[in-house]
Amino acid sequence: MACTGCGECVDACPEQVLTIAEGRVALEMAAGECTFCGTCSDACPESVFTAGAGMAHEMILGDDCLARNGVSCMTCRDACPEEAITVRPRIGGPFLPVLDPALCSGCGACVGPCPAGAITPQIREPADA
Repeated sequence: MACTGCGECVDACPEQVLTIAEGRVALEMAAGECTFCGTCSDACPESVFTAGAGMAHEMILGDDCLARNGVSCMTCRDACPEEAITVRPRIGGPFLPVLDPALCSGCGACVGPCPAGAITPQIREPADA
């Protein structure tokens, strides 16, 4: 990564989801979602952002998920703009969220609203793996 930590992308981001951490740009997912508007790429003097490439990560639903622990919750499904999270009915418990990695853009829209903090990013596996 060619990030110099200049912060130009942070200042330009209309969603205010970028920050500088350890001298490099980072996506602060709890702050909101990336809308892929491209202003960070336009503002960046280096080649840190690749237009149209998407995120290098996808979300995963952890064991702290309320629905996995018997509490009805569909917050992540409702927050996902890509409809990558659906819910699967089950007998004797609340519907379970299921994330389709192929539909997940990595935008982070589901992270902040999750009341259990159970959604985290994971580096995407290469498509040919």
